[in-house]
Amino acid sequence: MGIPAAIGVSAIGTPPAGDVASLVYSGSFSAVGPGIPFQVVGPFNMALWASVNTTLTTTASSASASVGSGTGIAIGTAINSVNVPPGTTWKTFSGTSGTLAFPTVSLIGTPLTSVPQITLLPTAYSLSTLVGSTVSGPGIPSGTTVTSVSGQTALLSATPTSNSAKALYFALGTACVTGGADTAATFTGASTTFSATVQIERSFDGGKTWVVANIGGGGALAQFSAGTPVSLAFGEPERGVVYRFNCIAYTSGTINYRISTTGAAAMALAINQLT
Repeated sequence: MGIPAAIGVSAIGTPPAGDVASLVYSGSFSAVGPGIPFQVVGPFNMALWASVNTTLTTTASSASASVGSGTGIAIGTAINSVNVPPGTTWKTFSGTSGTLAFPTVSLIGTPLTSVPQITLLPTAYSLSTLVGSTVSGPGIPSGTTVTSVSGQTALLSATPTSNSAKALYFALGTACVTGGADTAATFTGASTTFSATVQIERSFDGGKTWVVANIGGGGALAQFSAGTPVSLAFGEPERGVVYRFNCIAYTSGTINYRISTTGAAAMALAINQLT
């Protein structure tokens, strides 16, 4: 759990929208300097990755798309845009254009055996994107697709053979794409890198003295300069230890970081001032 530090090095972070962690601190580097410190005990995550922001231009119901700049983008790069559903990546990409690869979505719904429908689908998901997707799951005939969506009901190309609520899989098609230019689109992946050196540091005295952490069993310093994504999970047994990322060399790139904790162990521990 994140704990407020006695000398004011806070660790109570509010998760961003859609993030289910208990406590989160996140930020970004664009110059040399330390990140936000996080005082924690128990299991927690640290992640460091580059991102690219460039305009994504799409055509409604088409897998073809283009970007303003192709730097840092390649096949498999993940796309975060209002024009495509979460989980979309590039299937092909060259220069500044390519074709999109769409995710398979898992939703709980109730198939009907009297009519070709699935009812009681969750409204939290944008159900209109399911049109044209291929449905699979127990009792769903092979090759069944979604022909239209009305409210919480998806109309199908074939009638299910069982009618109990279950997890169903929808392999999205091009109908999920919204046309237009999204200037706020961001891209992440192994090809999206930064030019900098960032290290993980720990403090045992409330943030006054910082020591570079080690990784592995050989004493290697936890320093990252390859520019590729870093995602680590730790367990801290001692109360009062503070963690942070520190950018010690910077040339270019948007460098994002996140420190977070969640789960039963974190939630079971009281959050209060250290004494």
